[in-house]
Amino acid sequence: MTIEEVQARLRAAQAHLGREGRFALTLSLDGREECYITHWFRPEPHAFEDCRAVGSGTLSECLDALDRYVAVNRVRDVAPMLMAAE
Repeated sequence: MTIEEVQARLRAAQAHLGREGRFALTLSLDGREECYITHWFRPEPHAFEDCRAVGSGTLSECLDALDRYVAVNRVRDVAPMLMAAE
């Protein structure tokens, strides 16, 4: 997998979360094939940035964890709730 493909996966995940925060991918440089992904976000507009661990291990394991994270934290469709409130 190329770095461009990894970046595309991270951008797609961010889009599914409604562009909330940013994802960071960290790779080890000591010869091991390990990495981890974190999600940085602001819980409130004026709060300090917070961080959640998304996944760690091989790149494949991290990207699988990213998919699970997005599935759980996906932006919900608010249109039906707005129509119900009217």
